[in-house]
Amino acid sequence: MASISKLVSPSPVSSYSVSGSLKSRSLQPKCLIDFHSRDVFNARVSSSRLSVRNDVVRGSLIVRCSQLEGNGSQIKRTTLHDLYEQGGQSPWYDNLCRPVTDLLPLIASGVRGVTSNPAIFQKAISSSNAYNEQFRELVLAGKDIESAYWELVVKDIQDACRLFEPIYDETDGGDGYVSVEVSPKLADDTVGTVEAAKWLYKVVDRPNVYIKIPATAPCVPSIKEVISLGISVNVTLIFSLPRYEAVIDAYLDGLEASGLSDLSRVTSVASFFVSRVDTLIDKLLEKIGTPEALDLRGKAAVAQAALAYQLYQKKFSGPRWEALVKKGAKKQRLLWASTSVKNPAYPDTLYVSPLIGPDTVSTMPDQALQAFVDHGVVSRTIDSNVSEAEGIYSALEKLGIDWGYVGSQLELEGVESFKKSFDSLLDSLQEKANSLKLIIKVGTRLKTANTENPWVSSDFSEDDNSGVVVGNQMASISAIEGFLPNSLAISLGKASKSRWHMKIPRSNGGSSQELPRFSYSIDVSGGMGCRPVFGRREAAMLSIGLLAGAIWNASENEVAVASEFTDMPALRGKDYGKTKMRFPDYTETASGLQYKDLRVGSGPSPKVGETVVVDWDGYTIGYYGRIFEARNKTKGGSFQGDDKDFFKFRVGSQQVIPAFEEAVSGMSLGSIRRIIVPPELGYPENDFNKSGPRPTTFSGQRALDFVLRNQGLIDKTLLFDIELLKIIPN
Repeated sequence: MASISKLVSPSPVSSYSVSGSLKSRSLQPKCLIDFHSRDVFNARVSSSRLSVRNDVVRGSLIVRCSQLEGNGSQIKRTTLHDLYEQGGQSPWYDNLCRPVTDLLPLIASGVRGVTSNPAIFQKAISSSNAYNEQFRELVLAGKDIESAYWELVVKDIQDACRLFEPIYDETDGGDGYVSVEVSPKLADDTVGTVEAAKWLYKVVDRPNVYIKIPATAPCVPSIKEVISLGISVNVTLIFSLPRYEAVIDAYLDGLEASGLSDLSRVTSVASFFVSRVDTLIDKLLEKIGTPEALDLRGKAAVAQAALAYQLYQKKFSGPRWEALVKKGAKKQRLLWASTSVKNPAYPDTLYVSPLIGPDTVSTMPDQALQAFVDHGVVSRTIDSNVSEAEGIYSALEKLGIDWGYVGSQLELEGVESFKKSFDSLLDSLQEKANSLKLIIKVGTRLKTANTENPWVSSDFSEDDNSGVVVGNQMASISAIEGFLPNSLAISLGKASKSRWHMKIPRSNGGSSQELPRFSYSIDVSGGMGCRPVFGRREAAMLSIGLLAGAIWNASENEVAVASEFTDMPALRGKDYGKTKMRFPDYTETASGLQYKDLRVGSGPSPKVGETVVVDWDGYTIGYYGRIFEARNKTKGGSFQGDDKDFFKFRVGSQQVIPAFEEAVSGMSLGSIRRIIVPPELGYPENDFNKSGPRPTTFSGQRALDFVLRNQGLIDKTLLFDIELLKIIPN
C-alpha cells in the first residue's frame, strides 16, 4: 500500500459535514487516500453522518475518512490540493453514481467538480440497484422510459450540485460545477439542442450546473444562443484546434449578445479531449511504419493540447475581451478531458502531468485520479516547451497526418459512442420496466395460503438446480432487486440457500390449477453499489413475454388468444429469449417467413437468373420499430429515381438475405409485399455487409447495426416493405 502522508493545513473548502445542512462545517473529516494493488475497501459515506461502510472492490481509488471530535483537527492533504493552490488547475472527477454522498471523501481530498456523460450514466444506472426505488415509482406513475431516465439523471445532478455548492459559493462561481449533457441524439440539431439546454437548466435549477453541449458544427451556434440566455455551458467533444477556436468565438459572441450588464454568473469550460487523439494517430503512425513515424507515437495529444492553451491565451486577451471583462465576464477555461491512458505502455499520468497550467481544469476518471494522487508532481508544464509542441504538430503533418480528418473522425466516434450508451441504457430501463410490470401483475394475482405475506406462496420451495425455465428465459432477482416488497426481501433473506423458486397457480372457475413449469427462480446472491456486479446476461430481466402475459389472464377468450403465439427456435438461444407473434392476417411459409401483400401486381414473377429492381423500406420491428431504410432515399428526399437509384440483385445468386429472396421470388411485377423476418432468415452473422439489402444512409446503417450487433436481450426481428419495379431477363 502506498499512502499520502504529507500533513499540512487543510484547504478551506476541503472538509464537510453532512449533519443537517450540507454546508455545515462543524465537524471535519480526516481523510487518507490509499491505493491497494489488489483488494481494497471502498469507503461509502452515509447522508446523515460521516460514517464508513466498506465494500470490497478491485483497483479503485479510496478515500478513508473518520469523523473528528471538536475543532482544530487537520486533514490529510493530497496532491489535488497542491494542483489547485500551486498549479492553478481545478481537479474534477469524471464519474457520477448513487449514492452521490460517495463524493464527499473525494471533495475532502481536493476534487472541485464533477463531469458526467451518457456513457457514465449508462454504467451507473444499469449496474446499480440504487436507482430501482425511484425508477419503480416513475414506472408506476406512468412515465415513459426516456422521461424516467431524465428524472433519474436530474436527481443525481441536483444532489451533486448541493454537495459542490459550498465550493461554488466560496469561489464566487469560479468552481464547484456539476455537468450534465443534453441528449446525444441532438448532436446534429441546432434548435433542439438549445431547447434541451433550456429545459435541463430549468429542471435542475441549480446555479452551479453546467449544461454540456457537443462541439459539433450544428451545435456551435447552439452554444452562442445558450450562453446569450445566461446559461453556463460545458462544451464537450473538442478534438481539433479549428473547432476549439470556433467554440471560443461562440462563447464570446454569446456574451456579447446576452445584453446582461453583469456577466459574472455566465461561465463556461471547453472540454478538449486528449487520450483519444493519441489512440487514433498512433494507429496512423504505425501504418506509416517509418522510424520517424514510430518515434512520434504518444506525443500528438499533448502537443495539440499545448497549442490549444496558446490559442486560449491569445483569444482571451486584447480589446474585445477587455470590453467583456468590464462587464464581469470570466474566461472560458480549458478543460482536459479523456485523461485516462488507453495504451498501458505509456505513463499513467501522461494526460495529466504535462497539461498543468493556470485557469485550466483536468477532469479525471478513477484510473487517472488514482495515479496522479499517488505519484503525480505539480509543476507548470502546459507551456513549458511550446516550440517542441509546434515541432511535433508540424512533423505529423509532414508525415501525411491530416489533423482535420483526426478531429472529424474522433468527433464522429465520440457522438456515436454516446448515442450507443444512451440507447443501451434506454433498452435496459425498458427491460426493467417490463419486469416490474410483470412482477406487479404476478404479485396481485398470486393465490397463496400465507395471508400475512401474499407475495410468498405456500409452495415456496428449494430448488437445487441452476434455475427454472420461465418462458425460455432465466429470471434473476439481481435484475429486479428493489422492485419487490420488503416482506419478500425479508423472506428471501432467511433462505438457507441462494436460489429458490416459486410456483404460480392461477384461479379458474373457483379451482386452483398449476401452470406446468410456470415458475420463476430467484437469485438472492445480491450485490450493491455503483460498479458492475453481474453481466448483462446474468442480470437478465424477468421477461416472460407475450405468451405468459396472455395466459395469466384467466378468461378462456384470453387463453385462446395466447394460442396465436408460437415459439421461434431462432430466438431460443443465449442471445435472445423472446417469443414470436404469429399474425393471423399474414401467411407463414415453411421457412418461418411471414408475409402480407399490400398490393398485388399483374405482371410476371421473376425466375432464377433474372435481375430484379426493387424499392424497399426496412424497420427493426423487434426493437421499437426504428426505420433504417426509407424508400431508397434519405429522410425527406425525393421518391423519384431510376434503375441506378434502386436496389438490384440477381435471383438465385445469394446476394440478399434468404427472407428477401424468398419474398421477391413469389411476387409479381408491380407488387408490394410486407415481410416479417426472423433472425435465422436475416443477415448472416448479424452483419449487413455480407448480404443485401444494405441501408443506403449512414444513419440507417448505424440504426440497423446497433440492433444486429447488440449482445443483450434485443429482438432482432426485422420488417421490410418491398416493391418489385422491374424484371431484367438474363
